[in-house]
Amino acid sequence: MLIVNESQRLLAGVESLEQRCHYCCKALAEYPLILSDDAAQTVYHAACAVELATDILVDLFTFLSPPPPYTRLFVLAPPEAPADASRESVSRGGAPGKE
Repeated sequence: MLIVNESQRLLAGVESLEQRCHYCCKALAEYPLILSDDAAQTVYHAACAVELATDILVDLFTFLSPPPPYTRLFVLAPPEAPADASRESVSRGGAPGKE
């Protein structure tokens, strides 16, 4: 959630702009701030939230698509239906691939 004024900051549970950002450990001195949707309801500077999100995306991409010489641990793909499953559906009057 984007926090741009004092009332939103107070609703987010941040009592003062002197509280520290969990990412950079500097005071939350000015708006805009970002409230995360995690269980802890953490508040970050907007720039820190963008940097954190970028770090997570880079880590996720590297995990799913590692650079050489490493190989992929697994590939994300939709599950394939058995070959005769679509024939059964069509014989019962349904559309191919639907149950």
